[in-house]
Amino acid sequence: MQTRNLLQDASKHEISDGRERLYYGMLTPQIRAVKFFSLTTSAASILAQPFLIHTLYANSNIAVVVAAASFIGFFTFGTPFLLHFITKKYVTHLDYDPAKKKYVATTVNFFCMLKETEFTPEDVKIPEIPGIFTTFVAKGKAMFLDPKMFQDPSHYAKIMGYDKPMDFKLFSEEAEESRKDAKK
Repeated sequence: MQTRNLLQDASKHEISDGRERLYYGMLTPQIRAVKFFSLTTSAASILAQPFLIHTLYANSNIAVVVAAASFIGFFTFGTPFLLHFITKKYVTHLDYDPAKKKYVATTVNFFCMLKETEFTPEDVKIPEIPGIFTTFVAKGKAMFLDPKMFQDPSHYAKIMGYDKPMDFKLFSEEAEESRKDAKK
């Protein structure tokens, strides 16, 4: 509870361009730090690979060189892609622009830069079977956020469509057709 209050107080000062900060992801600093570290070590590994391969080739046979280069190459390129695959949906912060009546979700791209996606609640689709790390899909982009970190839960309810009438999908056309087929 105290963490949420601290974040609320800190984020009140982060209003820019007439936007209101509604959400700040708790893992934002950690995700940016890990991605930056991974990209930095990958760049250092790419720069060091010619030296390492040359040194290995001078002291070992070709099989050891190929195995070592494959091992180093896997971690050089695999780790940043894996991290991006896992974290690309994480919303670092969510702003609301009252003038445009639009939400702006910010995520971190592959190169650790902030990427904004502007959407309205009408653009949001809630997956019937949610994927891993997916809260909703806005304009075709899956997004993941923690509902507990919203300063004003009414905005979360509006984005998720909780303010709309409930559709239980009890009497869909497909269900009617399958019942008719079962009776035959």
